[in-house]
Amino acid sequence: MLALEAAGVPLVVGSINPPPDSFRHARLDALEAEVIYPAPPAAMQARAAIRWDQVAPLVAAHDARYGAAFKADVRARNAIYFFEEFRRRGVNHVHVHFANRATHTALFLKRLGLPFSFTAHAQDFMVDLGSDDLLRELCREAEFVVAVSDFSRGLLADRCPDSAEKITRIYNGLDPAEFPAPGPKPPDRPLRIVSVGRLIEFKGFHHLIGSCGLLRERGIAFDLQIIGEGPWRPQLEARIAELGIGDAVRLPGSLDQAEVRAALLGADVFALGCIVDSKGASDILPTVITEAMACRLPVVSTRLVGVPEMVDDGATGFLVPPGDEPALADALAKLAADPAQRQRFGDAGRAKMEATFALAGTAGQLAALLGRGEGAAFAPDPAKGVAIFSDADVGDLFAEADADRIAARAEDGGDPPAFDYLPDAVVLESAWLRRRDLAARCEALRREIGTAAEGEDFFVQARRAVFAAELCARRGYRLIVAAGSRAALWVWLAAKLTGIRAAAAIESDPAAPRALLEKILPDFSAANLADAKLRQKLPAFQDRLALEPPKPQRRRLGPIKWKSDPPQIDRAAQRKRAADWVAELEAAR
Repeated sequence: MLALEAAGVPLVVGSINPPPDSFRHARLDALEAEVIYPAPPAAMQARAAIRWDQVAPLVAAHDARYGAAFKADVRARNAIYFFEEFRRRGVNHVHVHFANRATHTALFLKRLGLPFSFTAHAQDFMVDLGSDDLLRELCREAEFVVAVSDFSRGLLADRCPDSAEKITRIYNGLDPAEFPAPGPKPPDRPLRIVSVGRLIEFKGFHHLIGSCGLLRERGIAFDLQIIGEGPWRPQLEARIAELGIGDAVRLPGSLDQAEVRAALLGADVFALGCIVDSKGASDILPTVITEAMACRLPVVSTRLVGVPEMVDDGATGFLVPPGDEPALADALAKLAADPAQRQRFGDAGRAKMEATFALAGTAGQLAALLGRGEGAAFAPDPAKGVAIFSDADVGDLFAEADADRIAARAEDGGDPPAFDYLPDAVVLESAWLRRRDLAARCEALRREIGTAAEGEDFFVQARRAVFAAELCARRGYRLIVAAGSRAALWVWLAAKLTGIRAAAAIESDPAAPRALLEKILPDFSAANLADAKLRQKLPAFQDRLALEPPKPQRRRLGPIKWKSDPPQIDRAAQRKRAADWVAELEAAR
């Protein structure tokens, strides 16, 4: 993605799922692309209803063809949401990296009018996707298909012979400039072996540990570091203890990109004992092998799937049969005994990496494919408008109003309005850790409102504010709206961070402390107050949306019995008032 942006290809990233944790490689700070995450369920459902008729036949066909487990309705709902988000950002092509649920979603994007392509690896379409028939449909409907290796391309062509001509091999590339020449390494130290990857079965780390146990039996000194985290940590720790090599094997967990690079540059050998796991999954073209070659390391790995396309046996490293621990130990022993051979293999690996896997070439191949369709450049940016942020029930009202406005705009042939919602907490934490400048300003604003902001809750809201400020700066919004009292504090903070006008719709009996709302609402350009006590304190703001529920109607059942009927709320009228109110605020200068 960074290379595509450097080549002038504008990107938007759509992520169906939030990241698993807040860890973020520093290199991603250079990514200019906006990342879009799904909205809350109410908003997703409201948007899906607008275009459901367009996708319903395909949903029914997929349910009949592949079964309910493939969740065609969920894929269609996600596609409708992302279609609207992509369309208002001028996106005209979607490329999916992995042949999985996201590519299944892209089929529905195509039904809505947005073409797609995808990159396939091997495990994704061989195991995870779960249907060769669906794979054939994906290939048939895609504009083009990328395989990450010749091995993968052969597998795809075998399964999808009618689409073989549109399948292209493009290796995953690296920027050689990011990997400087390593410094001098003492020849008399123990052989320093590094391996990197998720701690899962098909990485074969248990076999690498077993081979190091054989090195210990032969009296060969070594130091092994396996960088990564995953569910197989207990099994690996048990194997290390069983072999009695805990003094020479480390499992430091996940490290950032700079730390991984430093470990590679300081090593003597890179080793990865790839296997096919018990479910039939395997590595195909491990990128970390390319990184090791860039660091001029000899590579010891296995003759599995795409690895021989990377490592030239006897020239840039050694390849052994998968799961063969004695052969793996023999290869490591040869390199331990011959520093000159390590140097020759490392230099040859660097030369191959530059010739075959350099990012400028691989990304250029993908950019050429992306650019060959009609309208490859972005359309002009749509008009900027209003962002509504919510994590409360009042937000559902605006989600429903959003649906009404989308329908009205669609009938007029216009673009849908710009509504945004709070992402997963992991996304918020990542932004907070990255933007320390905005975090510091939030802490300064906390002192401005004093004791009205409770400590723990303030920092929860401040994280939301940092995300909102970044989003608003990127999208160029003129107005941000807090849909509910729980959103008022972080919308106030975001407005302070960006200088954008803010408005708020506060429910009756607000969830946020009234003392806090009394402190911050005067800074809002407009506010709708359904709470009577707040209206007394802030008479400039009224309840135009009629959010305060009417009192229950009491009726007499007999001489001494009464019944209270629930209040009747005209939800449709509320939605229209909400949409009209936002439209007025958006139009105001």
